[in-house]
Amino acid sequence: MKHLFIINPHSFATTDRIEKVSSEIRECFSTARGINYDIHISRYPRDAVAVIHRYIECVSPDETVRVYAVGGDGTLFDCLNGMVDFPNAELTNVPYGSAYDFVLAFGKNAVPIFRNIKNLINAPSRPVDIISYGSNCALIEANIGLIGQLVIYANPILRDINKRLARRFVGPIYNISGLRALFNDEVMQQQYKVIIDGEDESGCYSNIHISNGAFTGSGMLASPYAVPDDGLLDVIFTCTSSKFDVARALFDYEKGWFEKYKYFRHKKCRTVEIRSDRLLRVELDGESFFAQEIKLEIKPGAVRFFTPEGLDFVDYSFRAYKNVAGKEKARHEH
Repeated sequence: MKHLFIINPHSFATTDRIEKVSSEIRECFSTARGINYDIHISRYPRDAVAVIHRYIECVSPDETVRVYAVGGDGTLFDCLNGMVDFPNAELTNVPYGSAYDFVLAFGKNAVPIFRNIKNLINAPSRPVDIISYGSNCALIEANIGLIGQLVIYANPILRDINKRLARRFVGPIYNISGLRALFNDEVMQQQYKVIIDGEDESGCYSNIHISNGAFTGSGMLASPYAVPDDGLLDVIFTCTSSKFDVARALFDYEKGWFEKYKYFRHKKCRTVEIRSDRLLRVELDGESFFAQEIKLEIKPGAVRFFTPEGLDFVDYSFRAYKNVAGKEKARHEH
């Protein structure tokens, strides 16, 4: 078995912190005989894709390669797309940076457990679903519309400013970018042609959120019914173009309470096809881009993800508004 660590330097405020993590990796393997490991410091977005491809191609197909994404969701996205085509590769996340929403699927307390390298070296692996989009794959989500535009506004700012400032002010930067997107009438009033598992769901939407996991946007519980190994995508349509309605619902939406508002609709499916007369603003696991059309498909159990012993995906549906409100109603009735 080989172990490849991809470290994203932009996920750390200082170079001292990068060296500390690197030293921890070397220490973990210092007493382990016959175990090979390598560390690659990612130089730019998507750099890891080619690095992982070349690395695994040089390994026997019978030997397992464990890929460690040391960083946030963007690093995990790059590593996933580097190893997804290799059946002898497994993936995990050592969560650093401003967002690690996939790890939160294992519980709010899972982050420090995943950061302990010793917990991962011999950890069992499990099949997880991925979202397929053309030649790209994602583990967490896609957003088309308002949130896609938000990320398009925010990402250049976060990449251009000092890393320490970016980590400290990521919240305000996203908030300001969200406000800019909210007043982009072209986004808020866009008409979409949407086909879900063959059924027409076309309409005017402020945002279309397609998720494979419960969390988004640095820890917001936006999709409480989504589970990364159920073989289904969870789609939440925001069926309003009113700026006031969207802003009013934001706080509850972050808690998974979208069902509190009649202009949110939720569906489970396996495929989603979206197109529009205007360019789509797309966010895919934190990466932003424009597209004329997009087709997303769930690939059940397509990747093996190794997880510290004792951790499992958490069912967050109990925190959904429908369930919370139902329990509150039942309490009053009794």
